[in-house]
Formats: sequence, C-alpha cells, structure tokens
Amino acid sequence: MAYSTVSAVKQILHIDVADESYDLEIGECIVSADALVDGLLKKVNLSVPETVPKTVVDASAHFAAWLFKDRRAPEATDVFWDQAHKFLDVYIESEEETSFVVGTNDS
Repeated sequence: MAYSTVSAVKQILHIDVADESYDLEIGECIVSADALVDGLLKKVNLSVPETVPKTVVDASAHFAAWLFKDRRAPEATDVFWDQAHKFLDVYIESEEETSFVVGTNDS
C-alpha cells in the first residue's frame, strides 16, 4: 500500500484532481518516494508502521511531488524536498521520543 495518494500529490503540485493525464506518472513517483522514505528511515533503524502516520504520508507526497517536478523543472524542486524532510524529521523525532519515554532505549 502506498503511503500517499495521487490526489494528495496533485494538490501539492496544484494540478486539478479531475485532470487524470499525470496520474500514472504521479503513481510511479509515489512508489519511488515511498522507497526513499523507507531507505531514510532504515538509516535510523525505523520503519513505517502498518497504520501510516500523517507525517509519513505528507513526506511521501512531498517526495513524490519533488520527483515529478524534478523531471520538468529541477531548479524549482527544493521546496518539495525540504518540506518532505521536515515531515520525515518530525516522524523520526516523535519515534525517538516515544522510545526514550517508554524505556526501550538502552542509554
């Protein structure tokens, strides 16, 4: 199951939700974005739970928007990349805080 949706990515990109001309490409970008999210989380020994947190959904959607835009206007993609990382950082921080509070951190 994908973390984000085509319609969420369209909203970020300001593409009319009824315009289906980019749906396949956006769907492919979501697959890549989700793999990117998984890889970044793996670096810090985290994974996405079965119920996907909103911050991960938003990170996936912004990474997908970044991938989509990068194919057309690479100079205008930083905002999507930065926003995706902000959402993912919030998720990582919240998971680290939860681990520490619950006592699963051996420090």
